[in-house]
Amino acid sequence: MMKQITLIAILVLSGLFAKAQVGKMKVSWSENMKSRKMLITDMMSIGNPDEFFAINHSFKSFNKNTFLERYENLSLSNQLVLAESYDQGVRSSQNIIALNKNLYALNLRRSKIDVSLKAQRINSESLTIEEEEISIYNIKLIKGYKQSIGEYKNAKSQDEQKVTYVIGHPGDLDSKEIMTVKVFDHFFDEQWKTRITFPFEKGLTKIQSVNISNSGVVYILTTVYKSRKERNRRERNFENYVIVVDSSGIIAEHKLALEDKFIRELKLNVDGQGDLICGGFYSEEGYRSDGVFYMTLDANDFRIKHQSMKPFDLDFIVQGLSDRAKAKTLKKSKKGKNVGLTHVNFRDFIPKTNGGAVLVGEYIHIYTTNTTNASGYTTTTTHYHYDDIYAISISPDGNIEWAKKIPKTQHSSNDGGFYSSFFTVIHEDVINFIYNAYDRKQNHLKVSSINGLGEVKHENLVSNNRRENLRIRPKSSEQISDNTFVIFATTRKSYRIAKVTID
Repeated sequence: MMKQITLIAILVLSGLFAKAQVGKMKVSWSENMKSRKMLITDMMSIGNPDEFFAINHSFKSFNKNTFLERYENLSLSNQLVLAESYDQGVRSSQNIIALNKNLYALNLRRSKIDVSLKAQRINSESLTIEEEEISIYNIKLIKGYKQSIGEYKNAKSQDEQKVTYVIGHPGDLDSKEIMTVKVFDHFFDEQWKTRITFPFEKGLTKIQSVNISNSGVVYILTTVYKSRKERNRRERNFENYVIVVDSSGIIAEHKLALEDKFIRELKLNVDGQGDLICGGFYSEEGYRSDGVFYMTLDANDFRIKHQSMKPFDLDFIVQGLSDRAKAKTLKKSKKGKNVGLTHVNFRDFIPKTNGGAVLVGEYIHIYTTNTTNASGYTTTTTHYHYDDIYAISISPDGNIEWAKKIPKTQHSSNDGGFYSSFFTVIHEDVINFIYNAYDRKQNHLKVSSINGLGEVKHENLVSNNRRENLRIRPKSSEQISDNTFVIFATTRKSYRIAKVTID
């Protein structure tokens, strides 16, 4: 299965944290767009705050197309149909990537004998494809082996001057993992490529993420599992490694470990000095999040030069809990039992210019229930809970400066959590979380803002009545400049786009 993961560099927070005041937000809405069978799934920008681009899917009965759309001042100005076809066993499709100030169409072609990916530059004003195809990869498939066929992960550098593709080769599951790493500039001119062989078995290796520094060094975060025969339920059955690659091949390999602790979730990023920074949540027993860890790898020799970890304070764990849940947790702690956070997903890892980072997580719990009526008919319901947001500030020396839990309750069923979760906007020293909030009378587009001192402020971006039922889709929103972002929202009969400017 083809997987494309684009790691977009998150705006870097100011290390000075000079301001403590949350900026005011001015909201400008587009006109209502009446079609209910259209869905914007992604937005992107190439540097002009007066325009943005959207990927819009049509679900009409006789017009199931996907479009690249250009918007100027919230009005649709141009549109390009993205190709998708299936003919005689050959499947072709197009996707879009924004790189620096350029747009490219990514043309994927799959057949029984090979799989290829090529890029073509798009004229951003006319939305016409104007250049010859540039080959990113072309892999001949091995008959009988269908594992890891044409899989790749890609990442952009923070300055968007470089993009890397890490491409998996098909082959025997018992062989080593072989990959090709390619680095292109923002014109998609190939800078270098190298073929690497991981020192791990193919079937036991999973690439979690890829990062590339502004200088072009590629970092591959890999989880390596023990074989089924070697696994023990009471032991950690995997290890995490970071593989460092440049044009000469693998230049460093490091195991990321925390003594006897379990790393539950982790992410990599590159700080302002070019050092690789790693952070996440750890667990004492493997299933809770009991604290945070932070480490840095030196940009010159790639050795771990700093590592720290700290458990969550009890006050932070019980913050926002109901009286009953709080009493239960405190009683458990007094008995000497470990308490922590459950169902916490690591969302963002935001580096600061002076070192350190802010870790952002979210409570996500997805489960199913079955109900049977009097006639014996059973209905299965999938529940989606997207609740509290966690923000934890790490100092340059690896200590926790502050930890905040932002209360949020979102429950839906059988919708994939379509309107749930949040969208992050960073302006100066303030992190803004935008999300849907509900009460009995109104739906709100809520903003919870936290500054560099850990001070939190809650306010409504938009309030509306239940009849209109205006809701944003966080996954379809985008920050397009330092002080501007756009959001996609739906009502009962239409959808709208809003442009928000922070003063």
